[in-house]
Amino acid sequence: MGNSIFSHQDLRRLERAADHYLLRCYRNQTAARVTEFAQYLELTQPYLSRYVAAITGLSVRDFLRRRQLGYTAYLLQAAPTLSIRAVAVASSFGTPSTFHRCFKAAYGSSPAAYREVMKCDTSTKIALARGVTPVRIGKVMKCE
Repeated sequence: MGNSIFSHQDLRRLERAADHYLLRCYRNQTAARVTEFAQYLELTQPYLSRYVAAITGLSVRDFLRRRQLGYTAYLLQAAPTLSIRAVAVASSFGTPSTFHRCFKAAYGSSPAAYREVMKCDTSTKIALARGVTPVRIGKVMKCE
């Protein structure tokens, strides 16, 4: 947000609007589209693109994808019984392979590996986030 004329409240408002739009997509099992998001907000697509870029520094597509991936990360933690495929479907990714590719690009690990790390204790999570493999008696520590 750097030297933007937009406030923190503008960002929160945009995030809430995106989340409401994405929830509608999830319920209807439809892909999020920039043109539909603009219509949802009753804005022109060029104006929305400038507005989102000014507030976030991202394209509308990238902004929506980040919000969508945040939801998938939440589902992976909050609903451990949901399969990875079910998480992909629930978050309106077209295919599990698209979900896997996008998730790995954003989080640096597969959805299954991310879920395992989130089961770990806090010190293990911190070590893994720093790129350190926790070791206990010469063996890689497993997260139970």
